[in-house]
Amino acid sequence: MLQTRSCGRHAGCWRPPARLKAVASLKTSETVAAPVESFPSSGELWVELLHSGGAAPISRGDEVELHYACLLARSACCMDSSRSKPCSRREPMRVEVGSGRVVEGMDRGLCQLGLGDLARIHVPARLGYGDELAGPIPPGSALVFEVEVVRVNGAACAGLPTPLLRQLLTLPAMPPPLRAITSPLVHAEAARTAAAAAARSGGR
Repeated sequence: MLQTRSCGRHAGCWRPPARLKAVASLKTSETVAAPVESFPSSGELWVELLHSGGAAPISRGDEVELHYACLLARSACCMDSSRSKPCSRREPMRVEVGSGRVVEGMDRGLCQLGLGDLARIHVPARLGYGDELAGPIPPGSALVFEVEVVRVNGAACAGLPTPLLRQLLTLPAMPPPLRAITSPLVHAEAARTAAAAAARSGGR
């Protein structure tokens, strides 16, 4: 079931002229210029894991809090973001997974993630808004949700440091899988970046 609530009230997050991408967990409404001009689309749902929190996967019915940015796959333009939403406290979004509050593709993608994970959920149009116009999102749009899971059923994590988030979220996207998959693909460059950051932090 597709989300029916219009996101037209979040149109302030739409930044196509500069092709800016919102970073999921910044403490302000900052955005950073993205080297990614578009995201490859396979027509299937798939999850690109940028950082693993090492927790068990989320299940339907779990109460989850997450920071997110919704991007158009074809242009990498930000349509909506929890950290740059007008007239809000810019806090994580709270959702019961499987409740239909978010589009079907995001619901399914969250079930491949766990507490502390940072990922891109690549959603084909049929699992997003389909042929409907949703605020600034054109009909038939494939979407990419950048998400950081910060709480699951009361268990919480601090989230990644902002500099590391910036690095991970501006990495080029992986090629999409050739077939439908039900587990996340680990971004190798992101894993190396996170490991290097951890080594630097541990050496201080």
